[in-house]
Amino acid sequence: MARKRPNKKSKKVFRKKKEAKFVVVSNKGYGNKLKGVKIYYEGKKPKRLGRDGRITFGKHILETLTRKLKGKFRWILTKDIDSITLERGIYRVRTSEQTLNRMNDELWDRTRDIKNDIVSNVFSVVYPTYFGNSETAVYVPGTLSRLLSGNIIPRLSTEDRDAVNNFLPDFLSSESLDTVNILNAQAQIKTLKELANELEEALGSSYSEKRWQTYIKKNIRIIQQGYIAAFEKMNISIGKTKFPDFCLATHDGYLDILEIKKPDTSLLKFDAGRNNYYWDSEITKAVIQVENYIENVIKNADAVRSYILDEYKINLKVLRPRGIVLAGDTRKFSGQKESDDFRLLCLSTKNIVFVTYDELLSRLKNYIKVLEEHSK
Repeated sequence: MARKRPNKKSKKVFRKKKEAKFVVVSNKGYGNKLKGVKIYYEGKKPKRLGRDGRITFGKHILETLTRKLKGKFRWILTKDIDSITLERGIYRVRTSEQTLNRMNDELWDRTRDIKNDIVSNVFSVVYPTYFGNSETAVYVPGTLSRLLSGNIIPRLSTEDRDAVNNFLPDFLSSESLDTVNILNAQAQIKTLKELANELEEALGSSYSEKRWQTYIKKNIRIIQQGYIAAFEKMNISIGKTKFPDFCLATHDGYLDILEIKKPDTSLLKFDAGRNNYYWDSEITKAVIQVENYIENVIKNADAVRSYILDEYKINLKVLRPRGIVLAGDTRKFSGQKESDDFRLLCLSTKNIVFVTYDELLSRLKNYIKVLEEHSK
């Protein structure tokens, strides 16, 4: 079969691939890290874009995109399109002339205000008769909403923090009581959630008893509501009498003695012959220790009261302190029998209250839920 000869008159048609237009950053203002990066554009090259990549906000935009998109992007200048699309693993970030104009206008406004503020401040010093300290910068509405975010907190100077602290009372007093209560609740929720997460994570760690004592002493008044003060090392010179290392003042003016053990402290032992559980020796020692502390405080109530009044300016009613042993984690119990016997043992102790770490965490989470309901 004869081959079909190609028609000499036919012309080969080539599809011309659309070439991407760009300039390569060579401007020294971008720094070495951005040198060689390409800035793309669609249509005619924008007048504001220099052949060395120079363009207002160019350096900051490229730094932001590099940080957010891990360098896998193309920045493309357009006439009227603002979009981000993912194509073949590369983010195409299109920025319109209108968006660039908006940023330029805002830069102009802020620069003008900063310069006016500098002039006013310097003139108030150089020409105090004509320019007093009352000269203040013009506030541009919306500035705070753009600035106030969590990432600025580490960057605040001492002067910034003082200004915020001085501003908040006047701001809160101008708001309604309901708004203030909601703000307080939201602030507490954030703090308490961080503390709950920290405590839950710590329960899975093998910290020493000393570290747990330091942690609880630092945070107990936040974790457990109702305490107004904590007293460490009551150094009262009364013979060889031993006083608690750590005490708490309740909201109604009484004294609690807190003995702190580790979360992994064994609470109970099993008696196979009688088929029940009894206190582990470590807990028995803690109970005896707290009982001795209670007796010593009762016998020397006047000296303890005077010491706390002199050292902490708190007038307490030192009658019979309540002893609290913080230890263990009931989530490690083997079954319902161990949980039931633990409850019975706790109820049988007259002067001592037992609190486990998982109970402490549960109380904290429940309090967070109450605040969340209140802040709605």
